[in-house]
Amino acid sequence: TIFAMTRRLQTDYALRALLCLGFVERQATADEMARAFSISKDHLVKAVQALARAGFVHSRSGRSGGVVLARAADTIRVQDVVAAMEGRHGVLECVETPDVCVLEPGCGLRRKLIEAEQAFYDALGETTIGELCRSRRRGGLHNLTV
Repeated sequence: TIFAMTRRLQTDYALRALLCLGFVERQATADEMARAFSISKDHLVKAVQALARAGFVHSRSGRSGGVVLARAADTIRVQDVVAAMEGRHGVLECVETPDVCVLEPGCGLRRKLIEAEQAFYDALGETTIGELCRSRRRGGLHNLTV
């Protein structure tokens, strides 16, 4: 659905914004970040607003405004960001609402989908924005100009 696509795009842009802020270690404007990634400023602003609501960034408007990390990059876990942006809702409706399907209780597919979602979040594990920024300084994000 369009809503699901928007959520994924918003998560992508949110992670990019956090990586940018963690990498430059200073306040940056949405305009600067959008230009650095060649992405839509309007979409990035929506992602930043969601990050602010979730407590990952502080955002100030006005002439000296911009976005800054709300806490140290090493304390922002990628797993938490994705969960905050996407929610833990499963691939199919039955994951959250088992009574939506006549195959429940006892459907093996539902159990597998729950396991798969958990494996996805486990794979993100303890990885932090700070850790990713340090690895990027050793060879990535070289094209980032903010």
